[in-house]
Amino acid sequence: MATFDFEGLTIYYEDHGAGRPLLILNGIFMSCASWKAFVPAFSAANRLLLLDLVDQGRSDQVDHEYTQELQERLVVAFLDHLGLDQVAICGLSYGGEVALRLAGRHPGRVDKLVLSNTTAWTSAWLSDIGRSWEAAMASHDGHQFFATCIPVVYSPGFYQARIDWAKAREELFVRLFPPQVYDAFARLTRSANSHDERANLGRVEAQTLVISSQHDHVTPLDNQLELVRGIAGAAHLMIMDAGHAAMYEQPAAFTAAVLGFVNSDSADIEID
Repeated sequence: MATFDFEGLTIYYEDHGAGRPLLILNGIFMSCASWKAFVPAFSAANRLLLLDLVDQGRSDQVDHEYTQELQERLVVAFLDHLGLDQVAICGLSYGGEVALRLAGRHPGRVDKLVLSNTTAWTSAWLSDIGRSWEAAMASHDGHQFFATCIPVVYSPGFYQARIDWAKAREELFVRLFPPQVYDAFARLTRSANSHDERANLGRVEAQTLVISSQHDHVTPLDNQLELVRGIAGAAHLMIMDAGHAAMYEQPAAFTAAVLGFVNSDSADIEID
C-alpha cells in the first residue's frame, strides 16, 4: 500500500488500523501478501505494520550479497520513516532473527517481542538445510524448489491432509516465480549463515514471548529453548499439531498468542 526509500532501494510496506503499533517481520518465503487473511484480526485493536524486507515480496531486490545487518538497518530506517520511537515486533523464523538483532542492539525501540519458530544462531542443522534450499533455488525449477523447500515447513499430518492444496501451490510457484525470485530467496538464505545472537540475548530488554510448534523440523525445539533461557523473563508457548509454519496450520492459536501477549500488561494483573 506504500513505499519508502532505503539506501536507494524502494521498500514496500502496509499500514493497517490504529492503536498500539505491531510490526510483523516475515520468514524467507513470505511477504506482506502472506498476511492477507490475518489483517482483520491483527488490525482490529492495533496499528498493524507489514514490511517486505530487502529481496522479499514487492520490495527491491539487490545484486550483491549481504548479512542480516542490512535488514536490521532497514527496520530502524522504517521506524524512523514512520516516526515511531518504539513498537511491538512479531518475527517469524528469518524475521525473528532480524527482530532479535534489533531488540539486542536497539533495545529502546522494542517494547514487546514475539519470536515465532526462531533460533538464536544458525546451527549446522539449519545451515545444511539452507544449503539444500540453495541448490534447489539455483535450479530455477519450480518443481525442484517446491519439493525441496516446502514440505519440511509443514507438519506431516497437515501436509498430507492438504496435499491437493499443496500441489496447487506448487503449480502456482512454477507459473509465477521467475529466476530472479529464486535468486532473491538464495541471497536471503545466505544472509542468515552468519546469524549468531547468543552473546546478545542478555541485552534484550523487551518483554518476550517465544512461540514454538510441536513438529517444527526446521528450527528444532532445543534451539528455541536457548532463547527462553537467554532472554530475561522470556515466556514460552508451544503450539501443538503444527510445523514450522504454525501461523498457517493453527491460525487461531497463533493469533490469540500474539495479540494476547502484545496487548496485555502483566503489571496490571494482581494475584492474591
